[in-house]
Amino acid sequence: MIDYNLMKELTFSSRDEFTRKPIAEKIIKLLDSAIDVSPLIIDGKWGTGKTEFCFKLKNLIEENNPNDYKVGYVNAFQADHANEPLLTLIAEVASFYDEKDDKRKNFIKNAVPYLRLISGIGLKAGLGFAFGRYAADIPDALADGMEEIKDGSKSLIDQSLESMIKDQVEAEKNLSTLRDALSDIASTNPIILLIDELDRCRPDFAVMMLETIKHVFDVDNVQIILITNAEQLKATIKHSYGSETDSHSYLYKFFKYQINLPTTIKDVEGRSIENNVTYFKVTVQASRVIPQDFKDNEFIYDISKFVKIAHLSLRKVEQVVRCIETLIIFEDNSKSKNPEVEQLLIVFLSFAYIANKNLFEQIRDRNIQVTDILKFSSSSEEIYLQNDQSILENFPTKFFILLILHGLSKDDFIHTTTYDGNMDYHISRLVEHILKDFDFIQESNSTYHIVNSSYIYKYIDHTINNLLLFDIVK
Repeated sequence: MIDYNLMKELTFSSRDEFTRKPIAEKIIKLLDSAIDVSPLIIDGKWGTGKTEFCFKLKNLIEENNPNDYKVGYVNAFQADHANEPLLTLIAEVASFYDEKDDKRKNFIKNAVPYLRLISGIGLKAGLGFAFGRYAADIPDALADGMEEIKDGSKSLIDQSLESMIKDQVEAEKNLSTLRDALSDIASTNPIILLIDELDRCRPDFAVMMLETIKHVFDVDNVQIILITNAEQLKATIKHSYGSETDSHSYLYKFFKYQINLPTTIKDVEGRSIENNVTYFKVTVQASRVIPQDFKDNEFIYDISKFVKIAHLSLRKVEQVVRCIETLIIFEDNSKSKNPEVEQLLIVFLSFAYIANKNLFEQIRDRNIQVTDILKFSSSSEEIYLQNDQSILENFPTKFFILLILHGLSKDDFIHTTTYDGNMDYHISRLVEHILKDFDFIQESNSTYHIVNSSYIYKYIDHTINNLLLFDIVK
Protein backbone atom coordinates (compact mmCIF):
# COMPACT_ATOMS: atom_id res chain seq x y z
CA MET A 1 0.00 0.00 0.00
CA ILE A 2 1.26 3.49 -0.89
CA ASP A 3 2.38 5.60 2.09
CA TYR A 4 1.11 9.03 1.04
CA ASN A 5 2.68 10.75 4.04
CA LEU A 6 6.06 9.49 2.85
CA MET A 7 5.26 10.36 -0.76
CA LYS A 8 4.45 13.98 0.13
CA GLU A 9 8.03 14.54 1.25
CA LEU A 10 9.71 13.09 -1.84
CA THR A 11 11.72 15.31 -4.16
CA PHE A 12 13.88 14.68 -7.19
CA SER A 13 16.85 15.67 -5.02
CA SER A 14 16.13 12.89 -2.54
CA ARG A 15 16.00 10.27 -5.30
CA ASP A 16 15.53 10.19 -9.05
CA GLU A 17 16.49 6.69 -10.13
CA PHE A 18 14.54 6.99 -13.40
CA THR A 19 15.99 10.41 -14.33
CA ARG A 20 12.55 12.02 -14.49
CA LYS A 21 13.42 15.49 -13.21
CA PRO A 22 14.05 16.77 -16.79
CA ILE A 23 10.52 15.62 -17.70
CA ALA A 24 9.07 17.50 -14.72
CA GLU A 25 11.04 20.62 -15.66
CA LYS A 26 9.63 20.49 -19.20
CA ILE A 27 6.09 20.14 -17.82
CA ILE A 28 6.65 23.22 -15.66
CA LYS A 29 7.89 25.15 -18.71
CA LEU A 30 4.66 24.26 -20.51
CA LEU A 31 2.58 25.34 -17.52
CA ASP A 32 4.46 28.64 -17.35
CA SER A 33 4.15 29.31 -21.07
CA ALA A 34 1.40 31.08 -23.02
CA ILE A 35 0.44 27.73 -24.60
CA ASP A 36 -2.95 26.46 -23.48
CA VAL A 37 -1.90 23.03 -22.21
CA SER A 38 -4.67 22.33 -19.68
CA PRO A 39 -6.09 19.79 -19.12
CA LEU A 40 -2.96 17.67 -19.51
CA ILE A 41 -2.47 13.91 -19.07
CA ILE A 42 0.66 12.36 -17.62
CA ASP A 43 0.33 8.79 -18.85
CA GLY A 44 1.95 5.71 -17.39
CA LYS A 45 1.05 2.06 -16.91
CA TRP A 46 -0.01 0.75 -13.53
CA GLY A 47 2.85 0.50 -11.09
CA THR A 48 5.31 2.68 -13.04
CA GLY A 49 5.75 5.28 -10.30
CA LYS A 50 3.13 7.81 -11.43
CA THR A 51 2.07 8.84 -7.91
CA GLU A 52 5.66 9.34 -6.78
CA PHE A 53 6.32 11.43 -9.89
CA CYS A 54 3.17 13.43 -9.15
CA PHE A 55 4.33 14.43 -5.66
CA LYS A 56 7.85 15.16 -6.86
CA LEU A 57 6.40 17.40 -9.59
CA LYS A 58 4.24 19.19 -7.03
CA ASN A 59 7.21 19.76 -4.74
CA LEU A 60 9.37 20.96 -7.64
CA ILE A 61 6.76 23.52 -8.68
CA GLU A 62 6.49 24.81 -5.11
CA GLU A 63 10.26 24.80 -4.59
CA ASN A 64 10.80 27.55 -7.18
CA ASN A 65 7.47 29.30 -7.61
CA PRO A 66 7.80 32.78 -9.16
CA ASN A 67 4.20 32.62 -10.41
CA ASP A 68 2.94 31.97 -6.86
CA TYR A 69 0.99 28.90 -7.93
CA LYS A 70 -1.38 27.19 -5.53
CA VAL A 71 -0.76 23.50 -6.20
CA GLY A 72 -3.29 20.91 -5.05
CA TYR A 73 -3.24 17.12 -5.05
CA VAL A 74 -6.44 15.09 -5.36
CA ASN A 75 -6.49 11.31 -4.96
CA ALA A 76 -9.56 10.48 -7.04
CA PHE A 77 -9.62 6.86 -5.91
CA GLN A 78 -9.89 7.86 -2.26
CA ALA A 79 -12.69 10.29 -3.16
CA ASP A 80 -14.87 8.10 -5.37
CA HIS A 81 -16.78 6.57 -2.44
CA ALA A 82 -18.35 10.00 -1.85
CA ASN A 83 -19.51 10.16 -5.48
CA GLU A 84 -19.05 13.94 -5.57
CA PRO A 85 -16.14 14.85 -7.91
CA LEU A 86 -17.01 18.54 -8.00
CA LEU A 87 -17.19 18.77 -4.22
CA THR A 88 -13.79 17.01 -4.02
CA LEU A 89 -12.14 19.54 -6.34
CA ILE A 90 -13.86 22.56 -4.75
CA ALA A 91 -12.72 21.40 -1.31
CA GLU A 92 -9.11 21.13 -2.53
CA VAL A 93 -9.20 24.68 -3.91
CA ALA A 94 -10.80 25.98 -0.68
CA SER A 95 -8.05 24.27 1.34
CA PHE A 96 -5.46 26.66 -0.13
CA TYR A 97 -6.71 29.33 2.26
CA ASP A 98 -7.24 29.61 5.99
CA GLU A 99 -10.80 29.08 7.25
CA LYS A 100 -11.05 32.74 8.27
CA ASP A 101 -9.75 34.06 4.94
CA ASP A 102 -12.36 36.09 3.03
CA LYS A 103 -11.21 34.54 -0.25
CA ARG A 104 -12.14 31.11 1.06
CA LYS A 105 -15.48 32.28 2.45
CA ASN A 106 -16.52 34.06 -0.75
CA PHE A 107 -15.41 31.17 -2.92
CA ILE A 108 -17.40 28.62 -0.92
CA LYS A 109 -20.43 30.97 -0.83
CA ASN A 110 -20.42 31.24 -4.63
CA ALA A 111 -19.85 27.51 -5.08
CA VAL A 112 -22.72 26.37 -2.85
CA PRO A 113 -25.68 27.08 -5.22
CA TYR A 114 -24.26 24.94 -8.02
CA LEU A 115 -23.07 22.28 -5.59
CA ARG A 116 -26.55 22.10 -4.11
CA LEU A 117 -28.05 21.63 -7.55
CA ILE A 118 -25.83 18.83 -8.80
CA SER A 119 -24.75 17.00 -5.66
CA GLY A 120 -27.80 16.41 -3.48
CA ILE A 121 -25.79 16.98 -0.31
CA GLY A 122 -27.84 16.44 2.82
CA LEU A 123 -30.79 14.77 1.11
CA LYS A 124 -32.65 11.80 2.54
CA ALA A 125 -31.41 8.66 0.82
CA GLY A 126 -34.91 7.20 1.02
CA LEU A 127 -36.14 9.52 -1.74
CA GLY A 128 -34.18 7.36 -4.17
CA PHE A 129 -37.00 4.85 -4.63
CA ALA A 130 -39.16 7.54 -6.23
CA PHE A 131 -36.56 9.13 -8.48
CA GLY A 132 -34.05 6.31 -9.01
CA ARG A 133 -30.67 7.51 -10.17
CA TYR A 134 -31.84 11.13 -10.18
CA ALA A 135 -32.48 11.20 -6.43
CA ALA A 136 -29.32 13.24 -5.96
CA ASP A 137 -30.91 16.12 -7.91
CA ILE A 138 -33.78 16.62 -5.43
CA PRO A 139 -33.56 19.79 -3.28
CA ASP A 140 -33.28 19.55 0.53
CA ALA A 141 -36.68 21.08 1.12
CA LEU A 142 -38.41 18.04 -0.36
CA ALA A 143 -36.91 15.57 2.10
CA ASP A 144 -39.60 16.43 4.66
CA GLY A 145 -42.25 14.88 2.43
CA MET A 146 -40.75 11.40 2.38
CA GLU A 147 -43.72 9.84 4.14
CA GLU A 148 -46.10 11.33 1.56
CA ILE A 149 -44.16 9.61 -1.22
CA LYS A 150 -44.45 6.35 0.61
CA ASP A 151 -48.23 6.91 0.81
CA GLY A 152 -48.39 7.34 -2.94
CA SER A 153 -49.10 11.08 -2.89
CA LYS A 154 -48.74 12.71 -6.29
CA SER A 155 -48.56 16.21 -4.93
CA LEU A 156 -45.06 15.89 -3.59
CA ILE A 157 -43.85 14.35 -6.85
CA ASP A 158 -45.37 17.29 -8.75
CA GLN A 159 -43.78 19.69 -6.31
CA SER A 160 -40.45 17.92 -6.68
CA LEU A 161 -40.51 18.01 -10.46
CA GLU A 162 -41.45 21.67 -10.45
CA SER A 163 -38.60 22.44 -8.10
CA MET A 164 -36.18 20.43 -10.23
CA ILE A 165 -37.20 22.39 -13.31
CA LYS A 166 -36.67 25.68 -11.49
CA ASP A 167 -33.26 24.50 -10.34
CA GLN A 168 -32.37 23.46 -13.88
CA VAL A 169 -33.27 26.93 -15.16
CA GLU A 170 -30.88 28.31 -12.55
CA ALA A 171 -28.16 25.84 -13.47
CA GLU A 172 -26.37 27.97 -16.05
CA LYS A 173 -26.54 31.00 -13.78
CA ASN A 174 -25.14 29.07 -10.83
CA LEU A 175 -22.43 27.45 -12.96
CA SER A 176 -21.41 30.85 -14.30
CA THR A 177 -21.22 32.18 -10.75
CA LEU A 178 -19.00 29.27 -9.71
CA ARG A 179 -16.70 29.68 -12.71
CA ASP A 180 -16.41 33.41 -12.04
CA ALA A 181 -15.57 32.69 -8.40
CA LEU A 182 -12.96 30.15 -9.49
CA SER A 183 -11.47 32.60 -11.97
CA ASP A 184 -11.43 35.35 -9.36
CA ILE A 185 -9.65 33.26 -6.73
CA ALA A 186 -7.10 32.16 -9.34
CA SER A 187 -6.41 35.66 -10.64
CA THR A 188 -3.94 36.43 -7.86
CA ASN A 189 -2.75 32.85 -7.24
CA PRO A 190 -2.90 30.65 -10.37
CA ILE A 191 -4.11 27.15 -9.55
CA ILE A 192 -2.65 23.81 -10.58
CA LEU A 193 -4.66 20.72 -9.63
CA LEU A 194 -2.95 17.33 -9.88
CA ILE A 195 -5.61 14.60 -10.09
CA ASP A 196 -4.22 11.12 -9.44
CA GLU A 197 -5.54 7.53 -9.57
CA LEU A 198 -8.59 8.24 -11.76
CA ASP A 199 -7.90 5.01 -13.67
CA ARG A 200 -8.62 3.06 -10.45
CA CYS A 201 -12.02 4.67 -9.86
CA ARG A 202 -15.50 3.33 -10.58
CA PRO A 203 -16.35 3.99 -14.24
CA ASP A 204 -19.27 6.31 -13.44
CA PHE A 205 -17.18 8.40 -11.04
CA ALA A 206 -14.29 8.64 -13.50
CA VAL A 207 -16.59 9.91 -16.25
CA MET A 208 -18.22 12.40 -13.84
CA MET A 209 -14.77 13.71 -12.94
CA LEU A 210 -13.88 14.20 -16.60
CA GLU A 211 -17.16 16.05 -17.23
CA THR A 212 -16.58 18.22 -14.16
CA ILE A 213 -13.10 19.16 -15.37
CA LYS A 214 -14.51 20.08 -18.78
CA HIS A 215 -17.55 22.09 -17.71
CA VAL A 216 -16.41 23.76 -14.49
CA PHE A 217 -12.62 24.08 -14.41
CA ASP A 218 -11.94 25.29 -17.93
CA VAL A 219 -11.25 28.85 -16.74
CA ASP A 220 -8.30 31.25 -16.87
CA ASN A 221 -5.40 30.60 -14.50
CA VAL A 222 -6.63 27.13 -13.55
CA GLN A 223 -4.60 24.22 -14.94
CA ILE A 224 -5.51 20.56 -14.53
CA ILE A 225 -3.02 17.70 -14.73
CA LEU A 226 -4.40 14.17 -14.74
CA ILE A 227 -1.92 11.46 -13.72
CA THR A 228 -3.35 8.22 -15.02
CA ASN A 229 -3.11 5.10 -17.15
CA ALA A 230 -4.69 6.40 -20.35
CA GLU A 231 -5.46 2.95 -21.76
CA GLN A 232 -7.26 1.92 -18.58
CA LEU A 233 -9.20 5.19 -18.61
CA LYS A 234 -10.31 4.43 -22.18
CA ALA A 235 -11.54 1.03 -21.00
CA THR A 236 -13.46 2.80 -18.24
CA ILE A 237 -15.15 5.03 -20.81
CA LYS A 238 -16.15 1.99 -22.87
CA HIS A 239 -17.59 0.42 -19.73
CA SER A 240 -19.76 3.50 -19.17
CA TYR A 241 -20.85 4.19 -22.74
CA GLY A 242 -20.64 0.81 -24.43
CA SER A 243 -18.06 -1.19 -26.33
CA GLU A 244 -18.84 0.60 -29.60
CA THR A 245 -17.79 3.95 -28.14
CA ASP A 246 -14.72 5.58 -29.64
CA SER A 247 -13.10 5.96 -26.23
CA HIS A 248 -9.95 7.54 -27.66
CA SER A 249 -11.86 10.39 -29.29
CA TYR A 250 -14.05 10.81 -26.21
CA LEU A 251 -11.07 11.05 -23.84
CA TYR A 252 -9.04 13.43 -25.95
CA LYS A 253 -11.86 15.89 -26.42
CA PHE A 254 -11.09 16.77 -22.78
CA PHE A 255 -7.29 16.97 -22.99
CA LYS A 256 -4.86 19.10 -24.98
CA TYR A 257 -1.54 17.46 -24.13
CA GLN A 258 -0.25 14.07 -23.10
CA ILE A 259 3.13 13.43 -21.48
CA ASN A 260 4.26 9.79 -21.54
CA LEU A 261 6.43 8.62 -18.67
CA PRO A 262 9.23 6.56 -20.26
CA THR A 263 9.78 3.02 -19.02
CA THR A 264 13.52 2.99 -19.79
CA ILE A 265 16.57 5.11 -19.06
CA LYS A 266 19.95 5.29 -20.78
CA ASP A 267 23.07 4.01 -19.06
CA VAL A 268 26.46 5.72 -19.38
CA GLU A 269 27.09 3.86 -22.63
CA GLY A 270 23.77 4.95 -24.12
CA ARG A 271 22.05 1.57 -23.79
CA SER A 272 18.40 1.42 -22.77
CA ILE A 273 17.77 -0.04 -19.30
CA GLU A 274 14.26 -0.94 -18.19
CA ASN A 275 13.07 1.06 -15.18
CA ASN A 276 12.15 -2.13 -13.34
CA VAL A 277 15.77 -3.32 -13.66
CA THR A 278 16.93 -0.07 -12.07
CA TYR A 279 14.19 -0.24 -9.46
CA PHE A 280 15.11 -3.81 -8.52
CA LYS A 281 18.62 -2.77 -7.53
CA VAL A 282 17.37 0.35 -5.70
CA THR A 283 14.80 -1.68 -3.74
CA VAL A 284 17.28 -4.41 -2.82
CA GLN A 285 19.78 -1.82 -1.65
CA ALA A 286 17.10 -0.10 0.46
CA SER A 287 15.92 -3.33 2.11
CA ARG A 288 16.34 -3.57 5.88
CA VAL A 289 16.14 -7.38 5.69
CA ILE A 290 18.61 -8.30 2.96
CA PRO A 291 22.12 -8.60 4.45
CA GLN A 292 25.00 -6.55 3.09
CA ASP A 293 26.88 -9.52 1.61
CA PHE A 294 23.76 -10.33 -0.42
CA LYS A 295 23.47 -6.71 -1.60
CA ASP A 296 27.16 -6.69 -2.54
CA ASN A 297 26.79 -9.76 -4.76
CA GLU A 298 26.82 -7.94 -8.10
CA PHE A 299 25.81 -11.13 -9.95
CA ILE A 300 22.26 -10.95 -8.53
CA TYR A 301 21.62 -7.72 -10.43
CA ASP A 302 22.59 -9.41 -13.70
CA ILE A 303 19.53 -11.63 -13.35
CA SER A 304 17.09 -8.72 -13.66
CA LYS A 305 18.85 -7.72 -16.88
CA PHE A 306 18.38 -10.99 -18.75
CA VAL A 307 15.11 -12.47 -17.49
CA LYS A 308 11.91 -11.35 -19.22
CA ILE A 309 10.49 -8.84 -16.77
CA ALA A 310 9.66 -5.85 -18.98
CA HIS A 311 5.96 -6.49 -18.29
CA LEU A 312 6.41 -6.28 -14.53
CA SER A 313 5.21 -3.12 -12.82
CA LEU A 314 7.32 -1.50 -10.12
CA ARG A 315 4.87 -2.93 -7.58
CA LYS A 316 5.57 -6.42 -8.94
CA VAL A 317 9.29 -5.76 -8.59
CA GLU A 318 8.61 -4.88 -4.95
CA GLN A 319 6.89 -8.27 -4.62
CA VAL A 320 9.97 -9.98 -6.04
CA VAL A 321 12.10 -8.28 -3.40
CA ARG A 322 9.56 -9.25 -0.74
CA CYS A 323 9.97 -12.88 -1.85
CA ILE A 324 13.75 -12.55 -1.54
CA GLU A 325 13.42 -11.04 1.93
CA THR A 326 11.11 -13.82 3.07
CA LEU A 327 13.39 -16.53 1.73
CA ILE A 328 16.30 -14.94 3.57
CA ILE A 329 14.30 -15.00 6.82
CA PHE A 330 13.59 -18.71 6.24
CA GLU A 331 17.23 -19.60 5.51
CA ASP A 332 19.38 -21.60 7.90
CA ASN A 333 22.77 -20.04 7.19
CA SER A 334 24.56 -22.77 9.10
CA LYS A 335 23.63 -25.20 6.32
CA SER A 336 24.78 -22.97 3.48
CA LYS A 337 27.35 -24.53 1.16
CA ASN A 338 27.81 -21.77 -1.41
CA PRO A 339 26.13 -18.48 -0.37
CA GLU A 340 26.88 -16.66 -3.62
CA VAL A 341 25.22 -19.31 -5.79
CA GLU A 342 22.34 -19.74 -3.37
CA GLN A 343 21.72 -16.00 -3.51
CA LEU A 344 21.58 -16.21 -7.31
CA LEU A 345 18.98 -18.95 -7.16
CA ILE A 346 16.90 -17.09 -4.56
CA VAL A 347 16.74 -14.11 -6.90
CA PHE A 348 16.10 -16.11 -10.08
CA LEU A 349 13.37 -18.26 -8.53
CA SER A 350 11.72 -15.19 -6.99
CA PHE A 351 11.56 -13.56 -10.43
CA ALA A 352 10.17 -16.75 -11.98
CA TYR A 353 7.59 -17.06 -9.19
CA ILE A 354 6.24 -13.55 -9.78
CA ALA A 355 6.84 -13.14 -13.52
CA ASN A 356 6.35 -16.59 -15.06
CA LYS A 357 4.19 -19.01 -13.11
CA ASN A 358 4.28 -21.63 -15.85
CA LEU A 359 8.09 -21.83 -15.87
CA PHE A 360 8.18 -21.78 -12.07
CA GLU A 361 5.95 -24.86 -12.00
CA GLN A 362 8.15 -26.58 -14.60
CA ILE A 363 11.19 -26.00 -12.40
CA ARG A 364 9.25 -27.34 -9.41
CA ASP A 365 8.29 -30.46 -11.38
CA ARG A 366 11.79 -30.83 -12.87
CA ASN A 367 10.37 -30.78 -16.35
CA ILE A 368 11.60 -27.54 -17.92
CA GLN A 369 10.51 -26.97 -21.50
CA VAL A 370 13.35 -25.66 -23.64
CA THR A 371 11.31 -22.97 -25.40
CA ASP A 372 10.02 -21.59 -22.09
CA ILE A 373 13.38 -21.31 -20.35
CA LEU A 374 15.04 -19.82 -23.41
CA LYS A 375 12.26 -17.26 -23.83
CA PHE A 376 12.31 -16.25 -20.16
CA SER A 377 16.09 -15.85 -20.26
CA SER A 378 15.95 -13.74 -23.44
CA SER A 379 17.70 -16.41 -25.52
CA SER A 380 16.65 -16.70 -29.13
CA GLU A 381 17.85 -20.26 -29.64
CA GLU A 382 19.65 -23.21 -28.11
CA ILE A 383 23.22 -22.53 -27.01
CA TYR A 384 25.96 -24.12 -29.14
CA LEU A 385 29.24 -23.02 -27.62
CA GLN A 386 31.23 -24.34 -30.57
CA ASN A 387 29.51 -21.79 -32.80
CA ASP A 388 29.15 -18.84 -30.44
CA GLN A 389 30.97 -18.10 -27.21
CA SER A 390 29.44 -14.63 -26.66
CA ILE A 391 27.29 -15.83 -23.77
CA LEU A 392 30.44 -16.99 -21.97
CA GLU A 393 32.25 -13.72 -22.55
CA ASN A 394 29.40 -11.25 -22.09
CA PHE A 395 26.76 -12.98 -19.94
CA PRO A 396 28.52 -15.38 -17.55
CA THR A 397 25.80 -15.14 -14.87
CA LYS A 398 23.11 -15.99 -17.39
CA PHE A 399 25.14 -18.96 -18.66
CA PHE A 400 25.72 -20.24 -15.14
CA ILE A 401 22.02 -20.10 -14.20
CA LEU A 402 21.06 -21.84 -17.43
CA LEU A 403 23.72 -24.46 -16.87
CA ILE A 404 22.15 -25.33 -13.50
CA LEU A 405 18.61 -25.36 -14.93
CA HIS A 406 19.78 -27.49 -17.85
CA GLY A 407 19.84 -30.41 -15.40
CA LEU A 408 16.06 -29.99 -14.89
CA SER A 409 15.21 -30.34 -18.58
CA LYS A 410 14.68 -33.58 -20.46
CA ASP A 411 16.10 -31.99 -23.59
CA ASP A 412 19.53 -30.47 -24.12
CA PHE A 413 19.63 -26.75 -24.80
CA ILE A 414 23.28 -26.09 -23.85
CA HIS A 415 25.74 -27.88 -26.07
CA THR A 416 29.33 -27.68 -24.78
CA THR A 417 30.92 -30.20 -27.15
CA THR A 418 30.87 -31.11 -30.82
CA TYR A 419 28.96 -34.14 -32.07
CA ASP A 420 32.03 -36.33 -31.50
CA GLY A 421 32.20 -35.25 -27.85
CA ASN A 422 35.22 -32.98 -28.15
CA MET A 423 35.45 -29.54 -26.57
CA ASP A 424 37.45 -26.64 -27.92
CA TYR A 425 40.24 -25.69 -25.53
CA HIS A 426 39.33 -22.02 -25.50
CA ILE A 427 35.69 -22.85 -24.71
CA SER A 428 36.65 -25.25 -21.95
CA ARG A 429 38.81 -22.57 -20.33
CA LEU A 430 35.96 -20.02 -20.49
CA VAL A 431 33.45 -22.43 -18.96
CA GLU A 432 35.92 -23.55 -16.34
CA HIS A 433 36.64 -19.93 -15.46
CA ILE A 434 32.94 -19.23 -14.91
CA LEU A 435 32.50 -22.31 -12.74
CA LYS A 436 35.56 -21.37 -10.70
CA ASP A 437 34.24 -17.83 -10.26
CA PHE A 438 31.18 -19.32 -8.64
CA ASP A 439 33.24 -21.94 -6.79
CA PHE A 440 31.21 -24.64 -8.54
CA ILE A 441 33.75 -26.62 -10.50
CA GLN A 442 33.40 -29.59 -8.14
CA GLU A 443 29.70 -29.85 -9.02
CA SER A 444 30.36 -30.38 -12.75
CA ASN A 445 31.40 -33.31 -14.92
CA SER A 446 33.97 -33.67 -17.71
CA THR A 447 31.79 -31.76 -20.19
CA TYR A 448 31.17 -29.04 -17.62
CA HIS A 449 27.50 -29.82 -17.07
CA ILE A 450 26.23 -29.84 -13.50
CA VAL A 451 26.06 -33.38 -12.13
CA ASN A 452 22.61 -34.72 -11.22
CA SER A 453 23.75 -35.47 -7.69
CA SER A 454 24.67 -31.86 -7.00
CA TYR A 455 23.30 -30.46 -3.75
CA ILE A 456 22.03 -27.45 -5.72
CA TYR A 457 18.96 -29.32 -6.97
CA LYS A 458 17.86 -30.08 -3.43
CA TYR A 459 18.45 -26.43 -2.64
CA ILE A 460 16.18 -25.44 -5.52
CA ASP A 461 13.44 -27.76 -4.16
CA HIS A 462 13.90 -26.25 -0.69
CA THR A 463 13.61 -22.67 -2.05
CA ILE A 464 10.53 -23.45 -4.14
CA ASN A 465 8.79 -25.01 -1.15
CA ASN A 466 9.48 -21.89 0.88
CA LEU A 467 8.14 -19.66 -1.89
CA LEU A 468 4.92 -21.66 -2.07
CA LEU A 469 4.27 -20.96 1.60
CA PHE A 470 3.30 -17.33 1.03
CA ASP A 471 1.25 -17.11 -2.14
CA ILE A 472 -0.47 -14.02 -0.65
CA VAL A 473 2.28 -11.77 -2.03
CA LYS A 474 0.95 -12.29 -5.52
